[in-house]
Amino acid sequence: MLLSYGDQQLNLKGIKAVIFDLDGTLVESEAVWTEAKQYIAKREKVKVSQQVMLAYVGRSVTDFVKEVIAPTNAPLIQIDIIERALARYDHHVQEIPGAAELIRNFSSKGFAVAICSSAPMKAIQKCLKLLGIEACINIVVSTESLSRGKPDKLPYVETLRLLNIASSHAIVFEDAAAGLTSSIAAGIKTVGVGSSIELSGFACEMFAKNIGDINLVETQ
Repeated sequence: MLLSYGDQQLNLKGIKAVIFDLDGTLVESEAVWTEAKQYIAKREKVKVSQQVMLAYVGRSVTDFVKEVIAPTNAPLIQIDIIERALARYDHHVQEIPGAAELIRNFSSKGFAVAICSSAPMKAIQKCLKLLGIEACINIVVSTESLSRGKPDKLPYVETLRLLNIASSHAIVFEDAAAGLTSSIAAGIKTVGVGSSIELSGFACEMFAKNIGDINLVETQ
């Protein structure tokens, strides 16, 4: 079986599992998280530049709070950001066109499907419901339960462990620098998705501006 996008093709021989990032890869949600982070930072009288906000795309709320706001009551600040973002999910988060269909295609062809995300588990669950793909997902990893998040390789190493497969038997779909750094460091073939110019600087197996235009092609 081949993964096809435009004139690019990737042979999936030996691939047993596909692992997807969530925010920016499957759903448009970054604006919700940006608003929540900026709102709480302003409340805490911390000025956050656009450059700093961009640097934390794909990273956990924990890292943002610890490294940018850094209050003495970090756990409470983290909860406030998450709750503000989650309150806006139902009306402000949308599927990236074709994302759910690609996951259903992989699942129907016998691939294990996993989510490896920097989002809190509550946010992941909301998105899986939004996409209607709960039945297709075998493993979910949220970095909120790990000691280190993306760009460290640990999130993807843990996802491989739970899938019980070697890195050579998986493929990752990622959109942000932190996630690409994480998956590639874990030794997993990675497809860079989305329009970010940063993607070209990573050793991805394939680049796809529109995830909905990626196709699975049967080979003889």
